[in-house]
Amino acid sequence: MKNAAFGFTFGALAGIAQVAAHTYLSHVTLDGTRYNEGQCIRPYPKDRNFPVYDPSSKDLTCGTNGINTVAAQTCAVKAGSVITVEWHQLNDSAADLVIDPSHVGPCLVYMAPLSSGGAGDVWFKIFEEGYDPTTKKWCINNLIANHGKLDVKLPSDIKAGDYLLRTEIIALHEAFSNYATQSATPPEGAQYYVNCAQVSVSGGGDVTPQGYAIPGIYKTDSPGILINVYLPFGTYTIPGPPVYVAGSDARSLSSDSQSNDSGYNSFEEPLTDSLSGDGDLNETPLSSTPSSSSTAYALRKCHS
Repeated sequence: MKNAAFGFTFGALAGIAQVAAHTYLSHVTLDGTRYNEGQCIRPYPKDRNFPVYDPSSKDLTCGTNGINTVAAQTCAVKAGSVITVEWHQLNDSAADLVIDPSHVGPCLVYMAPLSSGGAGDVWFKIFEEGYDPTTKKWCINNLIANHGKLDVKLPSDIKAGDYLLRTEIIALHEAFSNYATQSATPPEGAQYYVNCAQVSVSGGGDVTPQGYAIPGIYKTDSPGILINVYLPFGTYTIPGPPVYVAGSDARSLSSDSQSNDSGYNSFEEPLTDSLSGDGDLNETPLSSTPSSSSTAYALRKCHS
């Protein structure tokens, strides 16, 4: 009976830790106006901060059931302006930790014409930030330090019109495991925190950037998706297509400095090299510091 009670208590704690570790898009600021869920941001299911695990799932487009929901507003924004996207674990209070610091990984932002419904080769990337080998910080570390806020510049030459704005964090703390071949419950592998907002772009030019399909941009063994962040860093490739920069289909200089040319981490080592004999991880993620106030970090083996 005691063991059963312990199991229930531990399971309950693991569930609490799982929720506390995760994140969701809580606000967007467009041309100085801050909007929340249900305004520009598409409404969420009950478990709003739970990730997508399968990169081939339709949920990768806008999050769990996100492609089937509609925001109350499609909010106005000018082409070329800087918007702010804002993530939180549970709410936007001062005590909110944004995301558990163990969940290191890149931040990405995409756009697609709203009329497409997100289907087909319609998504173009407008922002990415991965790992900076100089500061030894991931985008997640910077996001936490900035209270969940990330500034993103919209391309100045895209056509005016209504768009889906897709924000994404890819957490890599269990990305040493290939989702397609693992059998853990909950599953292991990269975790995709995806949400969509609806924006109406004015001004701009006449450009329709090259589009890509979501799902379709990632595979479970893609560079930057299947990766062991507990091993020494070599190079890290930010997954997905190149960033669209106004006037060019090439990556921007800032994107180059955050991806292939600056020495990041690609998965080259077997999982067994990062584990001790009892299956425990030998290290915390590089550049990541456990949060003393976070139960989730302590229960990482419960698949937060």
